[in-house]
Amino acid sequence: MEKLKGFIGYLYCFIVIIISIFIMVRTEFLSRYILRGLINEFIPIIRMDKTKGEGFLYEVIPMLAIGNEEYSDERDLSYDDFSSYDYATLFPDGLGGNEASDIEENDSSYENPDENSIIPDGINTEQSSTEIIPDENTDESDENNLYVTASAGMNPGGIYYSMDQLNDYEFMLKNCYAVDSSTSVLPEEIDADTLLNMDMSIDLSGDGYKVLIYHTHGSEAFADSREGVTEDTVIGVGDELTRILEEEYGIKTYHDRNVYDVVNGVLDRSYAYTLSGAAVDRILAENPSIEVIIDLHRDGVREDLKLMRVIDGRPTAQIMFLNGVSRLNLNGDIDYLYNPNKIENLAFSLQMHLAGKAMYGDLLRRIYIRGYSFNLEKLPRASLVEVGAQTNTVEEAKNAMIPLAAIINSVLRKE
Repeated sequence: MEKLKGFIGYLYCFIVIIISIFIMVRTEFLSRYILRGLINEFIPIIRMDKTKGEGFLYEVIPMLAIGNEEYSDERDLSYDDFSSYDYATLFPDGLGGNEASDIEENDSSYENPDENSIIPDGINTEQSSTEIIPDENTDESDENNLYVTASAGMNPGGIYYSMDQLNDYEFMLKNCYAVDSSTSVLPEEIDADTLLNMDMSIDLSGDGYKVLIYHTHGSEAFADSREGVTEDTVIGVGDELTRILEEEYGIKTYHDRNVYDVVNGVLDRSYAYTLSGAAVDRILAENPSIEVIIDLHRDGVREDLKLMRVIDGRPTAQIMFLNGVSRLNLNGDIDYLYNPNKIENLAFSLQMHLAGKAMYGDLLRRIYIRGYSFNLEKLPRASLVEVGAQTNTVEEAKNAMIPLAAIINSVLRKE
């Protein structure tokens, strides 16, 4: 009798869980905490498949990933309530102000909690000579072969691909992209002919701002960052990129130095993309001349991984571009994260990636594809850029702004 009662109890819990999953998947309304509570309280013997990790659960039930910083790093559009936020503290200079925030950041010891952080398979942490280069039969005189013709002989250490290679979907996935296991990228989305024939150049004349640099995770710091020193965070790295773009290349740049992942003095990334997105909207409305936006981050990796190369004698943090395709494998496209500029975003990052490969070789990590939008829908020329990781030094990150500025300038001027 006791065994029968136990069986009925477990059966009841199982039915409740199935119903909860169905409701969450179909309506995306109930909180992810309901399922977690049921698992933790009613069926403690359940354990996830450790070989798949939480990413598998989030792929099966996308609702669980929304708003979960450790996995999705994406805004939760269902719970956009800022009524409890102290905006006077969060935005001392006004939402979208261009001056430094008065928030003191205490972030030097922060490590990205994502244990499955972005470390694409196949990334070699040592100097690599194994990158695939054009076949011996590649006709480098082909006028349509932009990244072979234009770069031939420019840099002996550069990495170049032929158009035949770039038009090969499998080659692109292996050499140019790293796709998150929860999502997928379609062949037509990374079609080289389409992406490389898009004109990403802009008119850099005039007095108005052309580029916006901001930081959704402005508290991100580095291995030797001084506690409470903004200049030692990604905001300080953005200062350096702004300086180089303006002084070296004459590109007028607006740097938003506000912090969006610290709320009332506490690290809180639940709404970071919502807050930074609102700021971007306001800045673009006030500065319609802006045609390029860069969300500058630093990655979070294993503590034994150092993303660094030596460029022109300087230790330099590696650079990676990130795209969101608003799609999860299980449920397909995420309609409420629709991005009308997705293909243009992909074109912008691929052109910068290939220009960087030609100029700086394996300083460029593969473009990372994830399933959300990351505010990239704001403009066609929008990119999220990861500069090094928490294991890099401030110097290495700031040194990376020299090649990054050169890459941005090259694409915007179509050089």
